[in-house]
Amino acid sequence: MDAAGDAAGGLGTVLQVVEKTVRKKIVRAVGWLLLVVSGYLIVTRMEASALIDGVQKLAAHPGLLLTMTVCYGAAFWLRSWAWQKQTVHRVPVLRLWYYHHIGLLLNHLLPVKAGELARMALLRRREGFAWSAAVVSVAGNRLMDMAGLAALAAAALLLIAPRQIQLWYGERLAWAVAVSAAAAAAVLAGSRYAERRFPAVARYRRAFFQGPHGLTAFFLTAAGWLLEAAVVWSVVRALGGQLETASALLVHVLTIIGQTFHVTPGGIGTYEAVMASLLHETAGHSLAFALQVAILSHGFKFCYSFVAGGLAAWRLSLSPLALFREAREASEEGDHDKSVDI
Repeated sequence: MDAAGDAAGGLGTVLQVVEKTVRKKIVRAVGWLLLVVSGYLIVTRMEASALIDGVQKLAAHPGLLLTMTVCYGAAFWLRSWAWQKQTVHRVPVLRLWYYHHIGLLLNHLLPVKAGELARMALLRRREGFAWSAAVVSVAGNRLMDMAGLAALAAAALLLIAPRQIQLWYGERLAWAVAVSAAAAAAVLAGSRYAERRFPAVARYRRAFFQGPHGLTAFFLTAAGWLLEAAVVWSVVRALGGQLETASALLVHVLTIIGQTFHVTPGGIGTYEAVMASLLHETAGHSLAFALQVAILSHGFKFCYSFVAGGLAAWRLSLSPLALFREAREASEEGDHDKSVDI
């Protein structure tokens, strides 16, 4: 029995490794495909003079630039507040806001999600969290992000459904509903599996998503992502275009979700391909204009991440080298710490 149990356990471990490897390869393949599509669109549809003209037009609208900056910063404040609501050991919102920006900086410097690892390391070293609690805190915060994004995407689709969904799918609407239902079932099944496989997930899910704090965190998170849509809306307006609020929200949310398939720092290429396609399909803008908007929007976010992330690092007395080291050490500790129960 012991030998059989060991064999079964070994097989389970092998299957987990294979599953993880396949998933990574799929994500990378999609990411590279989007990068190639983005490069092709930029080469064939974009001119350097048009991009320079776009920068000049954006600079000529300081009010819109201020709106973008304030809304983007406030979005991180709201999501930091939501993170505090999810955290058992309450950390001041300002410090969590700094941690968010350090993560943002690293995510725009590296082709991997090092920002999440850095946030875990900061919770452990600066706030005294156990490693497992830090992992669960950041993972739970990311789950709340996904829940907020999904809710906003659904709301935006409902707002534009009377005309846009019919335009997209026509008689194939039933297929779209079936695919959506299948996706929802897959997410539900995946969450159930995660709860059975990792008992801590179920425990922390109940703590995060139930009760007044979970509901408050959800609405704060959704409001934060809603504010971020001001970036793409402002860029379109600065360039002389029009974009309805619901369309801006849908474009923004689906672009962020598309960042799951990134293979470059900050999702360069993935962001542009997804946003340009969405602006073309949902708002009817030309691909050249849509690319211009996507590049300028992403460029603004890069500039913001470097400035705000640098400020956060300065306020916390962290050097860029220390940020990389904390992220790397967090990853190594996570791989070898047997006390991690998620």
